[in-house]
Amino acid sequence: MYRRTKLLSTTLAVLLIGPSMTTAAIIYDEAVDGDLSGDRLAPTTRTLSIGSNTLAATSVSGDLEYVTLTVPPSFQLDAIILDSYVSPNVQSFAAVQNGTVFTESPASPNPANLLGYSHFGTGPGQVGTDILDDISTGAGAIGFSPPLPSGDYTFWLQETGPSPAAYTLDFVVTPEPATTVMLGFAGLWLLRRRN
Repeated sequence: MYRRTKLLSTTLAVLLIGPSMTTAAIIYDEAVDGDLSGDRLAPTTRTLSIGSNTLAATSVSGDLEYVTLTVPPSFQLDAIILDSYVSPNVQSFAAVQNGTVFTESPASPNPANLLGYSHFGTGPGQVGTDILDDISTGAGAIGFSPPLPSGDYTFWLQETGPSPAAYTLDFVVTPEPATTVMLGFAGLWLLRRRN
């Protein structure tokens, strides 16, 4: 129920700000852009824009992938939708930290130093849903209440099984609530000026 409510609220927020202000962008596609960085101290970097920001990756066991995503000021990371997951394995792993590097070694990560983490894949209720709320509740992690505010976040993505996995994650960015209200007022003001 929470996932459906969250998806509905995300959709409403995007609709409220108007279609002319939203975007849908592929921020990284490993099939086109090459492998994401495997260096936790020098991750692939991307700045997110309002709307849908799609990351498509293929991973195999032992393939570590690190990406730093910047949420611009006055915006928030509202959801991470698992658009697709294709693999005979049932899950992959995602973790996040604040900042532009990932401080934890994959050999012995301390969950207490992670903002959050979770497995994602073909499990019940996974594909087509928001996994940010799952990441936010990783046992022993710092934890957070979605959405994530503006700032830099570094994600560690990794396949947990022996077979390759192809997945697509959609990072949904919306204005912070105060910004949405201001955009709504600005839109009303513009409509009044036209009439």
